[in-house]
Amino acid sequence: MMTEKADYILKGNAIFTGNDDEPQAGCVLIKGNRILKVVPLSRLTGYIDKNTTVINCGDHLIMPGFNDSHMHISLGSVQNDPDFCIQMMDCKSEEECVQMVKDFADSHPDNPWIYGTGWYSEVWDQPHTPSKKSLDALNLDRPVCLNSFDLHSVWCNEVALEKIGITKDTPNPQGGIYGHDEDGELNGILYEPPATKAMMDEVLNVPTLKQSLLKCLKHFRELGLTSVADVYPSGLTNDNIPEIFDELEKSGELTTRITSFPSLTDVKGAKELQAKYHTEKHRVAGVKQVLDGVVEAHTALLSKPYDNDPTVSGDASLTQNELNKYVLEAQEADLPVKIHAIGDQASTMALDAYQYAKDKLGKLTLHNSIEHIDMIRQDDIDRLKKLNIMCCVQPQHCTGDYMSGGYLPCIGQERLSHTWPYREILDSGSHLGFGSDFPAVYSVSPMWSIYAAVTRCEPNEGKPDGGYFHEHAVTLAEALQAHTKWSAYAETFEDDLGTIAAGKLADIIVLDCNLFKIDPMDIRFAKVDMTISDGKIVYRR
Repeated sequence: MMTEKADYILKGNAIFTGNDDEPQAGCVLIKGNRILKVVPLSRLTGYIDKNTTVINCGDHLIMPGFNDSHMHISLGSVQNDPDFCIQMMDCKSEEECVQMVKDFADSHPDNPWIYGTGWYSEVWDQPHTPSKKSLDALNLDRPVCLNSFDLHSVWCNEVALEKIGITKDTPNPQGGIYGHDEDGELNGILYEPPATKAMMDEVLNVPTLKQSLLKCLKHFRELGLTSVADVYPSGLTNDNIPEIFDELEKSGELTTRITSFPSLTDVKGAKELQAKYHTEKHRVAGVKQVLDGVVEAHTALLSKPYDNDPTVSGDASLTQNELNKYVLEAQEADLPVKIHAIGDQASTMALDAYQYAKDKLGKLTLHNSIEHIDMIRQDDIDRLKKLNIMCCVQPQHCTGDYMSGGYLPCIGQERLSHTWPYREILDSGSHLGFGSDFPAVYSVSPMWSIYAAVTRCEPNEGKPDGGYFHEHAVTLAEALQAHTKWSAYAETFEDDLGTIAAGKLADIIVLDCNLFKIDPMDIRFAKVDMTISDGKIVYRR
């Protein structure tokens, strides 16, 4: 019997398959878009012919392509398009943000909206809540809409409020807040998606989305991101996003696999999309619900009141009965569920809904998850494995929010010391899938997320010494598996992705070093040398 010949052979001393905790020497054989097998260095005879390309990777780490378990790819693409959006991530003051608005307005006279994102008042030199007064002082005749770093708040001018029809007497929508000043006038800050939706619907209908996506996919190839979970909400109001993904796939330009998770509250619509889009490059795998908000805005749902405002404990977008109903409906429709839960009470609600479904169905077999899970009580951590629930988390949120100082006044030192308990979640027998929440993150780089999880230090500055609450840190192997193997599992894609094994799709990357041989503090500087997607080399540094 003739031995099947490989198209590519990656030879190296450090292959991290994702199934073991340490890399091994050997060769990865690729045929077409699949991994043919992994063999020892001494067993190559018979697999090579004149069409085989052999790549010697030496001591550089060979590993599965990165998989981001939680992002909003369409929104991230347009927000990183400099002709559509102002990036304010590095601004240190309200005045600096306002100057960027003026400069953008002057250089883009035809943009109907002045749109920006990334302002983060907690890290300004003088932290405070901005107001529309500074924007109104520019005397622009166009609406200004600025998303906060976490995408849960909008800062806007009077023209924008008038265009949407929000007045000081407009009642707050359920789960949202229209901010007012001490005189009862609108201050130009809208909190949470129910309050920001009408304005964002106007701003984020983007006819140039395809061009923005192509720029984004190029960046993903450089980062070794070969798969992502694109979760609800998309952030845009375009009604043609799946069709654009389909166009990119058919033209051979979709070099990152996209697994979509539309809204939990429309299971019928999700099933229709799943029937239409189910290829190896673009598929619908489940549904997602945003259950609460964020800590800094006092909208994350806590079991006890906020330290700096004892009158509030946060908000939930659904009642427990409503959540129970939707989760059960999704399980019966064979759709795994992702539930955004940042506050500890939201985590409890999510687990109670999964328990309700288990009681009705007898067992839970789908790959359900809780997303973010910044705060969770130990008794709820102990429920995760029993309910077969994994957690999809964003390590850069952890270190970024510690560094900003925004959580401390809201929840106090004691509660803060138990936030983002990755070590405890893994020790409970549950699993972690890593992601970025792009674009609500400083960098979409998986290397930065791995660094943050292993060191508990902020990747941009490498601080503090010893990390934030390092007792919650994970090992390097656990971090790499979370960004490959378990992210694929969260997408119900583990039979085809996530590890280097015979028969799996050939999504493989080669780094410029062996992460297992360097100081963990240097992980953030590691680069991707090569990205192979679907059996083709799509990037070489």
